[in-house]
Amino acid sequence: MSTNFAILAFFSLMLTYLLICEVFTILFRLTGLTEETARFQVISMLTTCGFTTAESELITSSRKRKKLAFITILFGYIFSVTIVSMVINFFMRLTVSDENSFHLIIKVIFAIILLILIWYSISKVNFIKNNFDKVISKIGIKIMFKNQHNPIIVLGIFKSEVIAEITVTNLPEELFEIQLKDSNIRSNYNLQILTIIRNEDNSIIINGETTIENGDQVIIFGTLKNIKKLFVKEKDF
Repeated sequence: MSTNFAILAFFSLMLTYLLICEVFTILFRLTGLTEETARFQVISMLTTCGFTTAESELITSSRKRKKLAFITILFGYIFSVTIVSMVINFFMRLTVSDENSFHLIIKVIFAIILLILIWYSISKVNFIKNNFDKVISKIGIKIMFKNQHNPIIVLGIFKSEVIAEITVTNLPEELFEIQLKDSNIRSNYNLQILTIIRNEDNSIIINGETTIENGDQVIIFGTLKNIKKLFVKEKDF
């Protein structure tokens, strides 16, 4: 294996590793975790760092999260072994390589900068991040949930309440063809519908006669417990 190929292989592997980190972060967010918490959990599992008791309860409290955690940890072990093997092989090749050391250092630095730029684009640039999140979310919803319950993404936390985005795939019976004014969402669950996105990016005007339909993305404010109580079948979660 040439030095150039070793650099390319290592770059490709690290890029894949970062992409997998982003993918699993999105999938864990679909189970109701905030982005910060989901990313921390994923990095801990991919790096096989382990958890404290309180952190592990976040995973064991949900069947979906336990399955995701098993797959994430498996990826972590595979990548850890592969990356270590490649690094060792790379440095062993350096000792017998005739390539100019300065050129080699430039190539390594260029590969690292390119890797950082790609990761930054995916995780920080809104246009790229939003589209990447949207694609992975759609795939995750179809594979993980199969319309068993409505995936919840926590957008923000305000003391005991949250702002959450719900992708309605299985409309609760008590909301089926029921106008918001007759739904008792406020009186029974103390929830406030902030907006409803229908047909991808089109927000609809909310009033008392508005109804929620399958396929809607509902932005809602209230406690996460009550949101799950209304939209999630716990046996499927």
